[in-house]
Amino acid sequence: MSRSTCCLIAGLLAAWALVLSAMTSVPSEDGVSYLWMAQQFAAGEFRAALSSVFPPGYPLLLAPGMALGADPERLAQALGALALAATVWPLARLGAAFAPGAAWPTVVLFAASPLLPRLAAEAYSEPAFVLVMAWGAWWGTQQRWWSVGTAAAVAFAIRPEGSLLAASFVCLQPWRAWRALLPLGGSVLLLACARAAAGHGFDVLPLLAFHEQRDDLPDRGMVLVHLLRTPGLLLEAYALAALLLVRAATRRLPAVQRPAMWQVLLQIAVVATFVARRRFFVSCANAVYPLAGAVLAGWSPRWRHVALGGSVLLGVLLGRTGGVGADRAAEAAVGRWLAPQLQGQELVTDLPRIAWFAGHRPPAPRHFTAVQLLAQANAPDVRHVVLSIGSKRGQFDELQQGLTEAFVRVELPASLRELAERRGIAVFARR
Repeated sequence: MSRSTCCLIAGLLAAWALVLSAMTSVPSEDGVSYLWMAQQFAAGEFRAALSSVFPPGYPLLLAPGMALGADPERLAQALGALALAATVWPLARLGAAFAPGAAWPTVVLFAASPLLPRLAAEAYSEPAFVLVMAWGAWWGTQQRWWSVGTAAAVAFAIRPEGSLLAASFVCLQPWRAWRALLPLGGSVLLLACARAAAGHGFDVLPLLAFHEQRDDLPDRGMVLVHLLRTPGLLLEAYALAALLLVRAATRRLPAVQRPAMWQVLLQIAVVATFVARRRFFVSCANAVYPLAGAVLAGWSPRWRHVALGGSVLLGVLLGRTGGVGADRAAEAAVGRWLAPQLQGQELVTDLPRIAWFAGHRPPAPRHFTAVQLLAQANAPDVRHVVLSIGSKRGQFDELQQGLTEAFVRVELPASLRELAERRGIAVFARR
């Protein structure tokens, strides 16, 4: 596959991600937490940034640009688009290593991803993560174990699933690939030491401890249920590539492809022990697309072109119609309106985007009960409470009644009222 073809596909993919960015009203809820962390790093507030349960790798990538004055949302979207474009090169190399003629279908399937460009537009960490994982997987085919370990170490700092990169090679070649575990282990210890130095305790994986305490995920740990959901979620995440992955799993794989299949299997196992979401499976995109491309390379040219053309059309359709809804722009508008009203006092909300746009730290990534939210609202320094009327827990009436004594519902300015009503946002101020 020529360099000019790679550049063309990379450019088209980056352009598509930026088009979706222009159509995206606000970042994702996790995205605003990443942006808040990046702002803290940019301001030199490392202790605050490291107090988050999210890994610091992606916010650290954003922090230099923010320190130079870049708009946080646009910076994250640009970084996501560039990361996706840059992933084309290592994936092309992986495809070529997996099977003759597999480079082209691998990168086209990747560029037609129904989910990754949307994640770039919504300020998720997956595009940067997949880029690092793709290079690590390529180095693994060259048996450059220290490079694999370094990639796994960087990927782990972005998402914990980065450890699966090294593990997939160690499972198959333990007497050679064990060297990849050394840089990875160094990254794990370094992050834990950084958190300890910041006063948050020596915690290797705070996200795991956080999830263990959650009471808002009734299906957490239901392994069989999540395994049954996995095929449908893989199909949502990868479309045609998921079907091709099934075909790859049913045949005897060449040695060079086996670590990729191990990474997919390990990812499925990890997700099944937590909760199954389609986004979680994107973390093994660096393995799925070359495996799928290798299968497609064995098809006749006519059917291969039909499959790739259909994948591109489906990717455009799903990318354009999915993601953050336009009505969520109300959260940004209400948050910006609240910012000067708070006068340095605290805000309680079950809507992370409102907190971030108001200049405050987004709440922890979970759904709080009415009792927990009311306890937070009763803190003396809380000036405003902002709630979702149609929250998943269906507890707005209970919350509104519990706030009656100390808070009064605010009548928003006319310019915001319709937006807030359409989105179902209620604002309360302390009496």
